[in-house]
Amino acid sequence: MRFALSRSHAGFTLFELVLVMLIIVIAAALTVPAIEGMMNDGRLKAARDMVRARWADIRGRAMKEGRPYKFSVTYQTGKFKIEPEDGNTPSDTDDAPMIFEGELPPLVLFSKDQSNSSGTGSSGGTGYETLAVYQADGTARDDVQVMFGKEGSKPIGLHLRALTGAVTMIDQPQDSNP
Repeated sequence: MRFALSRSHAGFTLFELVLVMLIIVIAAALTVPAIEGMMNDGRLKAARDMVRARWADIRGRAMKEGRPYKFSVTYQTGKFKIEPEDGNTPSDTDDAPMIFEGELPPLVLFSKDQSNSSGTGSSGGTGYETLAVYQADGTARDDVQVMFGKEGSKPIGLHLRALTGAVTMIDQPQDSNP
């Protein structure tokens, strides 16, 4: 008569399986916040690049058509709109005016900057407020600064210089520089 105890068992015990699953869950819990941090940083940079590209688009369009274009945002959302400042102003070309509505990457919002000197007002009750206006000569109407980021994280942003219409990237708040 053979005893079952003398045979070796192939497989794992329930305890071993639970222990391995516990190690996997702990490893995932430690890595997910790090991955989220990297994703947030990527979203902020993507938002900055998107707005910088749109500003370049409207600057070129304003110069080509010979009429001002504005970049409007809805604060506390990621929504923005590009359109001629005055739709009735004639264009130097026969091209249709560029009207574009877009949105920043997920979880990135426009927030109101109290030090923003543009303050050009809203767009007639649509929820959009004008952030920047490019003139037909390629300059901007006002200096504009827009920041992207969360409290406690390193904010990044853009600065639009009115005199030249040039856009520079900001990797830290300007008032922290000596």
